[in-house]
Amino acid sequence: MCGIAAWMGELPYYNLYQLLLEQQHRGHDAAGIAIRYRSDLRVFGGGGYVWKALPEPESISLESKLGIGHVRYSTSGGYDEVYQPVLSNNRTIALAFNGNIYNYVEASKEILGDRKSYDWDAAAFADLIEHYYGETRSLIEAVRETAKLVKGAYSLVVISSKGELVAARDPHGIRPLAVSINDEVVAVASETAALGALGLNWAELPRSGALYCQGSPRNCYTDSIASAKPPRPCVFEYIYFLRPDSVFEGVVAHEARKRMGMLLARIDDVVVDLVVPVPDSGRSAAIGYAIEKGVPLDEGLYRNRFVGRAFISSPSIRKRRLLRKFSPIPSTIRGRRVAIVDDSIVRGDTSRWITRLARASGAREVHFRSASPPLRYPCFFGIDIPSRDELIASKHSVEEIRRIIGADTLLYNTVENLVKAIGKPVCLGCFTSKYPYPLHLQLLEQRFVSGRR
Repeated sequence: MCGIAAWMGELPYYNLYQLLLEQQHRGHDAAGIAIRYRSDLRVFGGGGYVWKALPEPESISLESKLGIGHVRYSTSGGYDEVYQPVLSNNRTIALAFNGNIYNYVEASKEILGDRKSYDWDAAAFADLIEHYYGETRSLIEAVRETAKLVKGAYSLVVISSKGELVAARDPHGIRPLAVSINDEVVAVASETAALGALGLNWAELPRSGALYCQGSPRNCYTDSIASAKPPRPCVFEYIYFLRPDSVFEGVVAHEARKRMGMLLARIDDVVVDLVVPVPDSGRSAAIGYAIEKGVPLDEGLYRNRFVGRAFISSPSIRKRRLLRKFSPIPSTIRGRRVAIVDDSIVRGDTSRWITRLARASGAREVHFRSASPPLRYPCFFGIDIPSRDELIASKHSVEEIRRIIGADTLLYNTVENLVKAIGKPVCLGCFTSKYPYPLHLQLLEQRFVSGRR
C-alpha cells in the first residue's frame, strides 16, 4: 500500500520529500524521487524510511520544476532490494504507482515479447507505457493505451523526459489519489492529508480520471484514461491504511472507523469495564465502540512509534518488530474486564501478543474485538497478503482463533456493518472473495508469493 507524489513547480525535490514524509505510514521498505533535469530523468532512492533512503533536500541543487516520488510497501518484487520511481528501459519516462497489476506477466509478453522477463509489475508497467509513448508521442495517450491492457489496481504518476506529467486512477478507483492545481503549482499525493499538510487545496481524482500537464501548471487539463467501472475503493484503506485525517471517495477515514466501532458495539452483549484501543490504527474504532457501549476508553497500550508498523514490514523483521512495538500500562488494565479493540486480525500474531500483555498486567478478563470481519482471502490489489496461508481466519474458526490468541471472548464485525460504516460500495475481496475482476486465485498466489521471502 504505497504512497505516491508528484510536483510541478518550484523546488520539486524539496516538496516531494515533504509529501513523502507526510505519507511515510504507507510504506517503510524504500523511498525514491525522480527529477526531470534538463532533458534527463534523475532518480534518487534506496531502502528504508524517507530520511534514510533519500538525500536531504538541502543537498540537492538540480534546477528543475518537475518530479515524482514514492514510499514503498512491498507487494510485488523483493522487499528491500528495489524502489520506485522506476525508469523505463530507454529512460524516456519515470513511473511511480500504488497498487498491483496482476496480469503484468501476460501483458508484457503480449506487447513486449520475450526479450525481457519481468518479476516486478512496476518495471513491466513502465516499459509498457514507454512502448506506447514511442507510438503515440503523447504521455496521456500512452497511459490510455496501457490502461486498455493492464488489469488490477493502480493510482499512478508518470513523467517524461520532455516535461509531461500524468496522474491517473484505475477504472474501479481502487486506490486513492488527490490533486492540487493552481497557476504556479501542480501537486499530487495518494492522500488528501498530505496535500493539506502543505497548505494546499485539493480535490480527489475520480476513478478512471487523469490529469495531464505539458510543461507548466498553466497547461494542464483533466481527462479520463478509460470508461469508469463500478466504484470499488479498497476497504482496507478505510480500515487501516489511510491517515485518520484523510478523505477517500468523500469519506473521512476517522469517521468511518468510528462508525465501525459503534456498529460493532451494537452486536456485542459482553459487559466490560474499560475499552482499550490498539494504537494507533484501532483508536478511531475504539472511540466509536466506547461511545456506543457507554464505557470509559483509556490508553492501556503504549506503542513505540520508532519501531514502525509491523503489518507492512517484511516477514524477516515483522515478528521481531512486533515484540518491541507494544508495552502495557498495567495501572490502566489491572483488575478490569477489558475490551481490546483493533482494526483487524490478519495473521493473529499481534492479537496473541497483546492479549498476553494484558493478562500479564493483571486484566480480570480480556475480550478482543475486531472492527473488521475475518480476513479469509488474499489480495492482489496492493496489500501484502498474497496467500490464504498467511491469514489465520482462512484456516481456523472464530472459536479456534479465540483459543489461539488467548482471549476470553472474540468478536468480529460483520460485512454488512463494514459497508454501512463506510457508506460506499467497496472492494470486499479479502473478506468475501468477490473481487472487482474474476481471478484465478491459485495462479496469482503462486505468482505473488514467489520471491517475496
